[in-house]
Amino acid sequence: MNWGLALLAGLLQGAAFLGPDAQPLAWVGVACLAAALHRAPGGLRAAGMLALAALVRQAVALHWWVGTARHFAPGVAGAALTLAALGWATTAVASQVPAMALVLTPVRRVPPRFWLPFAWAAGEAVAELTCGFSMTQLLHSQWAQPAVLRALAFVGWGPLLLLCLYASVSVGEAAARRDLRLLAPAGLVLGALVGVPPFAPSDDALEGVGVVHLASSARLPREVPGGTSLLVWPESTVRGNQRLPEGVLPQPVPLAAFADTRLPVASVAGLTLRTEGHYLNAAGAFDAEGQLLESRGKAVLVPVGERAFLGLRGSGEPLTPGTAVPRLSVAGRSVVPLICYEAFSRPTALQGQAAGGTLLAVLASDLPLVGNRFALEQAVGAAILRAVEQHLPVVRASLAGPAVIVSSNGKVLARSEPGTSGILTARSGAPAYSPAVTSTVPSPSTVSRTWSPGFIR
Repeated sequence: MNWGLALLAGLLQGAAFLGPDAQPLAWVGVACLAAALHRAPGGLRAAGMLALAALVRQAVALHWWVGTARHFAPGVAGAALTLAALGWATTAVASQVPAMALVLTPVRRVPPRFWLPFAWAAGEAVAELTCGFSMTQLLHSQWAQPAVLRALAFVGWGPLLLLCLYASVSVGEAAARRDLRLLAPAGLVLGALVGVPPFAPSDDALEGVGVVHLASSARLPREVPGGTSLLVWPESTVRGNQRLPEGVLPQPVPLAAFADTRLPVASVAGLTLRTEGHYLNAAGAFDAEGQLLESRGKAVLVPVGERAFLGLRGSGEPLTPGTAVPRLSVAGRSVVPLICYEAFSRPTALQGQAAGGTLLAVLASDLPLVGNRFALEQAVGAAILRAVEQHLPVVRASLAGPAVIVSSNGKVLARSEPGTSGILTARSGAPAYSPAVTSTVPSPSTVSRTWSPGFIR
């Protein structure tokens, strides 16, 4: 019975990441796990239940890792599933290390509502430190819940997580002990969440911003919507390896590789830098003449795909983590560029904001997501959560996936469809497409796959 509850907990938590209607199941899953821990006859079994629930959650929520691994390792029998399973297991164990350690001590005899929320929050931090980012933090499953988003904006990530966990664990204990009095905390938290008022957005930083979305680099936009003064391009837009240092350049440098791609406005675009033995996936700030002003390298690298992890390394050249502050000054704006999976790294986004950033810009290549709608929705959800937590608007440029423009209150102002090329703006409140033109610019995916053959991108 207890193992069944742990299995159910993992299934419910994983399902919460698969769509808006399922998102409340995350907290039901926590309640089931709390009931299983309360009934567990020993510490070892309790630790096993925690591990089982976490592993099932990862496999369900991130089932698309298999397809992504196959994208990078075609024709290798069993490689995709093996690599994905290794990722599930590693992140599952990392996320439950503090809780598993506590259930092996006398703390286990204390009601879970007093220690499990803190252990859970610590585990999410451990998972993020281990892998550089975490896609399955519980709040990452709540991007479509208005009450949760309003509370996130009001109290912040940490306090909201602890409150929701405390309420959910209390429900689980109430069921295990058949004590209805323990339902009171859940009722109080739910009432508080519902009662949080909406806040007025502040989206001035979106004025004049165009967001590029590409079906492929053979279909590039050739016209800029009127009033656009800054374009945000996807990851690896600029072909080739630029032999330039990271950071602010002493003087602007024209890049011939960007000449066929750029439009006559300032841009933030993805490029690769090679300098002094270092190889960086970077975001660059370009003026209206296509001259590079400054850049920052991706600091949060994907395990296996971009850096060695547990002795495993992709076939491409490993990247060097960037060291520049994640903030670029361009076209009178202070932009926080997040490269692909850095959208799931809260510390990186917060660092850019602390440095003065007023607009979050995600530069993504969604080719490795192989069109999986669950993966694409999770990526969009991360942008929404970054906007709400930091009270900043977010734009997401994409190759092969959806581009979005998100208000600082989490409302999606505009969104493109995957497989389309154009420029998205927020002025009309709907996707604005510009004509595309066939180009001879090499595919960004060609550059990308030379250094990112891992199971996640």
